[in-house]
Amino acid sequence: MQAFLIRRFWLFRQRLISSAGLVLILPIIVFLTLSIGMKNVIMETMGNIAYEEWAYPGIIMLINTIIITPIIFRDFHFLRLESQTLVTLSLSPLSKFQIVSYLLFSAIIESVILSMVSIFILLYLMEISLAVTSFIYIIIAVSLFSLIIANAFTTLSLSTHRINNIFIGASIISLFIVYSSQLLIEFDFYPKSLIAIFKFLPTSMISNWYRLIVFKGEFNFDLFFIPLIIGILWIFLNSILLKRVLKQ
Repeated sequence: MQAFLIRRFWLFRQRLISSAGLVLILPIIVFLTLSIGMKNVIMETMGNIAYEEWAYPGIIMLINTIIITPIIFRDFHFLRLESQTLVTLSLSPLSKFQIVSYLLFSAIIESVILSMVSIFILLYLMEISLAVTSFIYIIIAVSLFSLIIANAFTTLSLSTHRINNIFIGASIISLFIVYSSQLLIEFDFYPKSLIAIFKFLPTSMISNWYRLIVFKGEFNFDLFFIPLIIGILWIFLNSILLKRVLKQ
């Protein structure tokens, strides 16, 4: 795992300027396009919580999704088809489960660290305060959210050879996650038939878990551990997919 983290740090140094620019500009763009627009439509939630405070974790998770997407595609698409690095790595003593796990967890660590910059920038832009405990909870929530998103994009990257299919698939997945996971819009605005489906999605459980513990002080173990278990099992499935794709 240490070697994968060192590799991740080395890759980050290679694209330091572009990464720093993205991390600094992205929260501002998201704030201007989403937060201000939705604020004029929704002043407060059904639970009488200011919309900025309610949407804040969702915006962070959205930013984290944008950050981790190219990282995953580079590791599981480019390294597999272009540089063949993933093929070489698969010949090492590491199991396929270890390879997928190390690549995913190192990507999650990088994306969460970069997302922390957005956390502080948005706190300033949205003029809201965040307690130390809430900060810890949002880091946990974003990490868990990243685990699900990273697995989804890993499956997509390993399932196709065409970059166009990846772009289309990533766009569909991202839009679906935004509107099905209570990132920006409450389920109260949706038809009950959709709510019955969306509330069981792991990404929806994570955002709901964070808001329950921060706004109501309720730690729901099901909303926390079910996505965690799904994420771990998904890693196992992706390792099987990697083995089949590489025909090893």
